Amino acid sequence: MSNLAGKVALVTGGTSGIGAAVSKLLREAGARVAVLSDAPRADLDKEVASGALAHAVHVDISDAEAVAQAVRGIEAALGPVTLLVNNAAMWAPNPVPESPLSLFDRHIDVNLKGTFYVTQAVLPAMIETGGGAIVFIGSVSGVAGRAGDSAYSASKAAVAMLSRTLAAELGPKGIRINCVCPGAVATPLTANLCTPEGEQAIAALMDGHPSPRRKFFMEPVQIAQLVCFLLDDKSSCVHGAVIPADEGLTATM
Repeated sequence: MSNLAGKVALVTGGTSGIGAAVSKLLREAGARVAVLSDAPRADLDKEVASGALAHAVHVDISDAEAVAQAVRGIEAALGPVTLLVNNAAMWAPNPVPESPLSLFDRHIDVNLKGTFYVTQAVLPAMIETGGGAIVFIGSVSGVAGRAGDSAYSASKAAVAMLSRTLAAELGPKGIRINCVCPGAVATPLTANLCTPEGEQAIAALMDGHPSPRRKFFMEPVQIAQLVCFLLDDKSSCVHGAVIPADEGLTATM
């Protein structure tokens, strides 16, 4: 039996894309899975009623008080959260200088500050129970950067450094933290790359892509498997790592 069984796991953005794949694998491993999501409340209620999720809260993670209240509700219903996956994020191209400042601000509010708010909210219970495991979802765009994506790239680079800083700070308290930086994954977030312009960009990247699959988009479950490994005690020697999960893409950049 997995040592994830019986634990309470919180996945932000846990009903679509990578988050949904992580939620499914955690449930199959025996964890009790709660999500924070901006999906419609009716959809979240259906997920809970079907047994796919143990608890679900509709929330904008950029709202610190709403996040704190949501986490309190999850802990009251399920017990202390000892596994956290900071997956929720937004992405929209923001070429400079025509991009509005509000778009840059929104990336920081959701991707960086929202991630911090959720982490901060679960820490008291993790510390009280003697530890836990947290995985941040970064991006290769925060490792190598990409033209037209300054807001997303900057926010994801900050997420990676946040994970490393908190790993150093919270490791002595028994909380193990790592960051996974996916390449392009077939999710709703990347759906708008399926355009002539997007296909041209993908083709350019594929010219030097070392993957034997010769396929740019990975499947969410590929990232979810890595995330669940990092939550499991089997990866106890991995702490404070920022791991590209891109089928070798950044090896050529």
